[in-house]
Amino acid sequence: MTRSTLLPKTKSIFCNSCKRETNHICIADHYHVDQDDDIPEEDEVTGFRLLICAGCENGTLEEYFAIYPLDEDGEVLADTIEYEARYYPDRGYLQIETKQFKRLPPKLDGIYREVLRAFNNDMGVLCAIGIRALIEGIVADREIENGNLEKKIESLSGLLPKNIVSNLHSIRFMGNEAAHELSAPARDELRLAIEICEDLLNYLYDLDYKASSLTEVRNKRKKQTPNA
Repeated sequence: MTRSTLLPKTKSIFCNSCKRETNHICIADHYHVDQDDDIPEEDEVTGFRLLICAGCENGTLEEYFAIYPLDEDGEVLADTIEYEARYYPDRGYLQIETKQFKRLPPKLDGIYREVLRAFNNDMGVLCAIGIRALIEGIVADREIENGNLEKKIESLSGLLPKNIVSNLHSIRFMGNEAAHELSAPARDELRLAIEICEDLLNYLYDLDYKASSLTEVRNKRKKQTPNA
């Protein structure tokens, strides 16, 4: 039995198109077996497989590494195979999709998009520094110029709830550590920081736009509706 046939032909993984886990079928497999004389009781296999979603039929490339334990006759003990895999493109649930903000100034929109690109490409240090730059851009857009970033954030207290202001200081510390210590925060911390920034952008820029739009729609409808 060849090594490729020992791996599952159908497996459930997250589909970037279907936005959920679906069955994927292997239609092609290219691999290499490394028989290590120092470890005669196992084979190491590295390879690539093309997986097709059984739902939308979009393809995913799987890069895998497997260890095949062998019995005394050199036959593979199929029930004890160790298997690791990585998928290309990266699975969507590990990434953050760009949100659209109607009245976000172009410079802030550009920084926000760069932050997401850094996160989605696993560039933690650049992402953390970019998040701090986004906060600096927001306070600059609000024409808050006096003092350092800590004091500028405090100046937002009249515009924002206290818990958001407190979280902005945590983001500031995160950016400082990334810039001065070249230390990337944990990925879940970066995700939370981005979500806080998105909430901030929505609060400062989009809510006013949506509220104004609702008022315009209601006033227009009243003018079009004849009086009873």
